[in-house]
Amino acid sequence: MLADFLFQKILCTKVILLTMEERIRKCPGCGSKNIIADPKHAELYCADCGLVIAEKIIDLGPEWRAFNEEQAAQRIRTGPPMSYRIHDKGLGTPTPKSVESTKRMRGVISMDSSEKTLSFALGEIDRMASALKLPNEIKEAASLLYRKAVKLNLIKGRSIEELGSAALYITCRQYGVPRTLKEIAAVSRMPLKKIRRAYIFLLKNLELKLSPPDPTRYIPRFCSELGLSDVTRERAIAIMKENKGIAAAKGWGPTGTAAAAIYLAANLNGESVAERNIAKVAGITPITLRNRYKELEKRLKLPVNVLSPISDNRNCSVKAMI
Repeated sequence: MLADFLFQKILCTKVILLTMEERIRKCPGCGSKNIIADPKHAELYCADCGLVIAEKIIDLGPEWRAFNEEQAAQRIRTGPPMSYRIHDKGLGTPTPKSVESTKRMRGVISMDSSEKTLSFALGEIDRMASALKLPNEIKEAASLLYRKAVKLNLIKGRSIEELGSAALYITCRQYGVPRTLKEIAAVSRMPLKKIRRAYIFLLKNLELKLSPPDPTRYIPRFCSELGLSDVTRERAIAIMKENKGIAAAKGWGPTGTAAAAIYLAANLNGESVAERNIAKVAGITPITLRNRYKELEKRLKLPVNVLSPISDNRNCSVKAMI
């Protein structure tokens, strides 16, 4: 905690110095642009003539010092930053239990039904995002999107879980995070059909426009789970770049297209990988995988039956076939 605080203090001083450095671009003495910022002495000086351009720059950090975590915890007077993941944005004041138990203060402190509903929904979004190992940035954006739906009174008469799941999926699409509806449904308490319905409902009422998902973003994760080499991963990405837009044009799912590119690249590199393993990781059927890579095979103008189905016990190398 102390190390983080000192880092923030030094960073704040550097930002102030950099801001002044941007304003003062030339030395008033010699006209040189070689201006150095000294955060230790809070000065700006010219490296050519040595003229001190600005000094005694105000430090916006705290006025106290701390030499350990205990002193920092006792002297610090600020709390955590504002967060949309908390129903009151983290601006509420904690109340002792003795005060909560009194009848006079019970009605003042207790949350109303709308706050309780919002708190539950944000907790569900945070739980699902944590289960999918999504960063805090996605959690904040999904919580903000749900708050917009609440403000427009879109949650009335609808399930909290399905709208929260749909908001999380929309946020993943907006930020380019490779997560599918099936993966969201796996950690949600609602079935896939209801989450898809809520997803379409939010897109329509919030007037959101999402670009088609990019299959290339799924390739690194799938290759990592399959234990394939970096060469195969880069070759699969190259195959998708050569066939950019094919998934959206033909209405293919991004996971199936990415799985087909991985299987094609693995065969061309001579790596042994079974169809059923790729299909399991991508969440598709082996038939879908076979249909997708046959189409990619034709577009790349490879010899016929180069990527014919190979059993798990045979070598998948196709160098001798090409």
